[in-house]
Formats: sequence, structure tokens, C-alpha cells
Amino acid sequence: MGMDPLLDSAPAGFLTVDASGTVRQANATIAAMAGRRRGELVGRHIDELLAPPGRIFFSTHVFPLLRVQGLAEEIYLAMRSADDSEVPMLLNGRARDAEGELLFDLVVVPMRQRNVLETELIAARNAAQEAVAAKDRFVSILTHELRSPLTGVIGYADLLLRGSRGPLTEGQQAYVQRIRDAADYQVTLIDDILDFTAAGSDRQLVAGALPLEGVLQRAESILAVRASEEGRPLERSPRPAPGSVAGDGAAIQQILLNLGTNALKYGRVGTPIRIKVHEAEGRVRISVSDEGDGIPPDQLERIFEPFVRLVPSEDQARGIGLGLAISRDLARGMGGDITVTSTPGTGSTFVLDLPAA
Repeated sequence: MGMDPLLDSAPAGFLTVDASGTVRQANATIAAMAGRRRGELVGRHIDELLAPPGRIFFSTHVFPLLRVQGLAEEIYLAMRSADDSEVPMLLNGRARDAEGELLFDLVVVPMRQRNVLETELIAARNAAQEAVAAKDRFVSILTHELRSPLTGVIGYADLLLRGSRGPLTEGQQAYVQRIRDAADYQVTLIDDILDFTAAGSDRQLVAGALPLEGVLQRAESILAVRASEEGRPLERSPRPAPGSVAGDGAAIQQILLNLGTNALKYGRVGTPIRIKVHEAEGRVRISVSDEGDGIPPDQLERIFEPFVRLVPSEDQARGIGLGLAISRDLARGMGGDITVTSTPGTGSTFVLDLPAA
């Protein structure tokens, strides 16, 4: 019986094999996949179409499965083409009785694209694993190889400044103070990077109900020292702040300090830092405003990206642009967000939005 024209031109390969493994029918598609003429397939044993591992698997697994259950589905085999290259394929087979003779109809589909995808997935998984390992090494280096020695430098500088090894001249004090400030600045940068690596994954945020007034007072007590040194008043309303906020106390503190420090950094000399609290519809909004040069409209979202800084002068060049990125990640991790509005030449307002408790 000749091959059905529809099967002959089907996009999948089609074979009929008898109980001895001899090919009784083959369509043009399977012949093309094997790089042979159809006449080279019919009458030959199916082993001649399979790569060596495939021959063993076919005789020990596929054939018995077809005989016992009458069905074999989605089985991977490698076909051997005329140039001895291997063609991966997916096989489905069914047994049928043809006037007392047991025959097996096999449909095969090439899997070249699937192999490519599997290879790409394996490569992506390996790259992800290597990235995690690299991150762990990076954090370890920052913590142990850089941060620990700097802590020692700060400690010894403080001892010298306190006169533990004898009085220092005015010039010596100035030099040691510079050493101490530089080391302290480096520790701050390292802490920012460590916070950034932890904010999206490793850092566990603990939700709790926190009185708003207490949260604000703690942040203001730290900001007030630098604000006083720079002659910048801190203005907050209302005082005391009513209600409570839901979130992680340390994370909220870090966000407020980042926003307040930025306001001190980018506001003009002598202008106030304004903190306002508003509670409505189950949300708490804490705004921090400065009277600075403002932010261009096309930069309002970009400033939340890691390592992005807008530096109008050398005096404001400290930092590596992680504070806002860390703050937004922390806020979103607590079910909130940080947004900004700004008018060039007038100033900027950052708003921390969190659930009310």
C-alpha cells in the first residue's frame, strides 16, 4: 500500500515499522530529515536510522513499550543522518493490527530548536549561579577586607585626636581629622553598597505599628546636628505627629535620614528643611522639602536608579548615588513608595508613602 499523500508531505516524519523492526513505510519528510532517499529507508532495519545510543534505547524501551501498552509518547531519540551527524527528535508511536500483523506507526519531530533553548536555559542558570557566588564574594570583600581595616583607622584616629599619645599640634590635628573624615566617608560608601545588595533580597523587613512622633523624632535628632552646623533650620508640622505607621523601624529611619541628608546637601545655604506629615485613607505621607536648585523634569525618575547623582557643585559631590535607590526599594518592600516633585530654581519635595497602622 502506498503512502497517503497527506502523510507524505506532513511537517513531521512518519514511519511504519513491523515487529521485526523493519521499515515498511516512510514519508518524504523523514527521508529529508535523514538526508536519504525514501527508497533507502523502506526495507531496512530501523537501527540503521538511529544513532548508537538510540538503537539500544529503542530496542530495550520503546519496542517493549509499544508491544505491551500499544503506545509510546514524547520519547527522545537521536536519529543518524547520511553524513553520520545526529538529529535529535521527539518520537510518538502507536501499535495497530493490520489484518493479523502487528505494525507500529511512528511520528517523529526534529528537536533542534528545543536543544538550543535547553542549552540557553542551562547557560542562563549557570550564569545566575555564578552571579550569586560573585555577589557573595563581593560582599565578603567589602565587609572583611575593606570595612574592618577602615574601622581600625577611624579608631586610631580618634585616639590621636583625643590626645591619647600626647598632644597634637594644630597642623597635626587637621591632618588626622582629614584621615578620620576620609575613612568615615569610605565606610559610609561601603555601607551604602552593602545596603543596596541586601535591600532587594537578603534584607528581612519586620512589619510593626510605630508611633509617628517617635519615628520622626529619632530621625530629626540625627539630622539636627548637621543642620545646625550648616545654619539650616528643621521645620516640621504637625508637632506632635498623630497616629502610627506600619513598617520596619530601622528601614523607615534609614529612608528619612537619606531624604533629610539629600535636602541638606542640595538645598541652598540658610534655607529650611521642611518635614510635613499627612494621614488619610489608611496611608501616611511624610514629605521632605528643600529650597534648592530643583531637578529637571526628565531626571525625576532617573535619580532613583542606582549610581545616578545630580551634582551641581563639588561641595555636593559626596556619595555614589545609592541612597534614593535603596530608599525606594525599602519603601516598596513595606508596601509603600517614594515619589518626587520638583520645580527648577525653587526646590524639591520627596514623599514617603506608607500604610497607616
